[in-house]
Amino acid sequence: MSRDEYQILPRMAETFEQEVAIRLMGDCGLRVQEVLDVKPEHISRMSDGEHFELEVVGGKDSTGEYDAGKQRETWLPRDIEATINRYVQETGIKSDELLVPRAKRTVQYWVENAGGAAVKETGDTDYRRISTHDLRRCRANHLLVEESVSPRIVMALGGWSTYDAVEPYLAAPTEENIISSMSRVGL
Repeated sequence: MSRDEYQILPRMAETFEQEVAIRLMGDCGLRVQEVLDVKPEHISRMSDGEHFELEVVGGKDSTGEYDAGKQRETWLPRDIEATINRYVQETGIKSDELLVPRAKRTVQYWVENAGGAAVKETGDTDYRRISTHDLRRCRANHLLVEESVSPRIVMALGGWSTYDAVEPYLAAPTEENIISSMSRVGL
């Protein structure tokens, strides 16, 4: 899924809560289980005073099992922070309350439902097969391939501990990416 294709999904959400959940996966790279653990108190301003980070509580360990004690910080785009802030203000969620107090399957259904709405909107039947993991994959691929972010940074933000774990997200670069990269080095 390209970044442009992803951008349609949050707009297809039926509720503010659904949009927040989809954006946490597609714009922050959270796993569906990690989305279910996010609280407003996990959001903080970074040391530069302009950017935000999200403390991700829980995640997969090196064996692939979910570990509730695992913790990392990930990049929270400013527009997502603003969306979450509006959602918190409108719903009255307290700092220590969950943003998305739902079951994992419910969030998976929201993504599938948004995909169905995207099929109607665009006519692209590929949206019928969309999954929550596709959103995480899209984010990682966008950073690694399209934005040329260091794999080490993507690994830290996404909670991967080895290159082997992040390698599946390295899709082939686009022709535009190749031209841009090679032009920068003067070849």
